[in-house]
Amino acid sequence: MVPVKLLVLGAHNTGKTALCVRFITKRFIGEYDHKKEVTYRCNRVVDQEAIEMEILDLPFKESSVASLESSIRWADGFLLMYSITQRRSFLEIPRLKALIDKTKRSLVVPTVLVANKVDLEMGREVTTAEGQKLAKDLRCGFGELSVAEAVLGVEAAVFQLVRLVSDQQRPLPDRRSYMLTVRHALTRKLTRSKTMQW
Repeated sequence: MVPVKLLVLGAHNTGKTALCVRFITKRFIGEYDHKKEVTYRCNRVVDQEAIEMEILDLPFKESSVASLESSIRWADGFLLMYSITQRRSFLEIPRLKALIDKTKRSLVVPTVLVANKVDLEMGREVTTAEGQKLAKDLRCGFGELSVAEAVLGVEAAVFQLVRLVSDQQRPLPDRRSYMLTVRHALTRKLTRSKTMQW
């Protein structure tokens, strides 16, 4: 089993807890106690690989930067959520991503931007194009979904993030051994071409 630790961040009332519960249980529940930090654990198979997931859902508090940094250091990947019906939650995303980048000190941090509540199209305050542009600017994956309506969008977003984390966790080939492999391949090719000429 490959362990993957994910952190769900976003403003109050964007559907973070609903997304976690929907992913784990496939059920949608509308009301939650937003005061508690909860870690969900489950096992899933993603691309024929067994993944042991921990998903941390934090209540939104503007002041607790120290505890937020501690959770960011713990996590391998990040789901940043906003509601399409709540522009304030969308405007919060760049600050959260900046805090993640500063805390992680890495050029590439596996992150997926999730726009929730597409079932409430009449109350839309953030366009799809705005979401796509922000995701591109912040170097994130992107998806719009409705946690209330379907589990498939939720699974797609979480699996997209798991794939980004898995890609980053795979060890890069050792540069020296890679160069030796290339040299041997070229030597074999040159030797073969010489013998073919003679």
